[in-house]
Amino acid sequence: MYDDAGGADPAPMGGGMPRFNLEGLIPLILLVIIGIASLNYFGVVDIPYLPKGSDHVQLLFIGEPSLGEKVVLDNLSYMLTYRIRDARTFGIGASEELSQYSMVILDQSLTDKSVSVSLGEALENYVNKGGKLIVVQNSGIYQSVGLGGSVATDVVGWKATFGNVMPAECVLGPTNVPTCAEGQEINVAGRIRRELFNHPIMSGIELTPPEGQQPYQLRTFNIQANEGAKRIAYVQSEGTPMTYPAILEKKSFPFGTVIYFNYDPGYTPGILTNTIKYLQ
Repeated sequence: MYDDAGGADPAPMGGGMPRFNLEGLIPLILLVIIGIASLNYFGVVDIPYLPKGSDHVQLLFIGEPSLGEKVVLDNLSYMLTYRIRDARTFGIGASEELSQYSMVILDQSLTDKSVSVSLGEALENYVNKGGKLIVVQNSGIYQSVGLGGSVATDVVGWKATFGNVMPAECVLGPTNVPTCAEGQEINVAGRIRRELFNHPIMSGIELTPPEGQQPYQLRTFNIQANEGAKRIAYVQSEGTPMTYPAILEKKSFPFGTVIYFNYDPGYTPGILTNTIKYLQ
């Protein structure tokens, strides 16, 4: 006989194991992640793509910067260190080389607009793993193949080379020529107008240049925003109703970001500075 008031609880039937408590592990997992990020931030460990605390931003410029872009990069020397490379100098180890940088700018506006298949895949993986990429105008629309810098002309645009990470999309124009192809540039006297309210890239900038000042003489393309992209700003043609996407953004899970400029960002040093600080 057992005393109902003081008897011990019966043992579990069959000697079963206690249930696994996943919820109890979540705080521990978060502490581990925060700890690793903190060690990386203070330079104790080195994890690619995660920001460092005291180190300068390591920026890689692929292509050739315009005068305005170089002025901005030099003025930000207190917070970043940059290196300029030609896309043709990358080999099969491109992914490992890109992992050394927290930000990449691809601007071939003044040079050959092709990248190799391996560099295209490396940039796609770089973004998908959390890297920050800025693409300017029609950079990277062609694939370089073989020796001697041969360029494949049967594929024009970004999707075949970079997958789905690019915010811009090149489409066929009225004459069945891709709108981002060489020779499809549109010269516009226009202004950059903010479209996405409260975005850090356009912080303090509603319209540039403001009314009363001469508009920019811009070279742009009639591209479209890709699925999942945000339109941050647009080009308003002076004296006409025509508009063109100016700045687009697309994020890749979990932390990767691509910003696309449909004009030379050197024309707007404040916006380019905001963009670099936003991505750092």
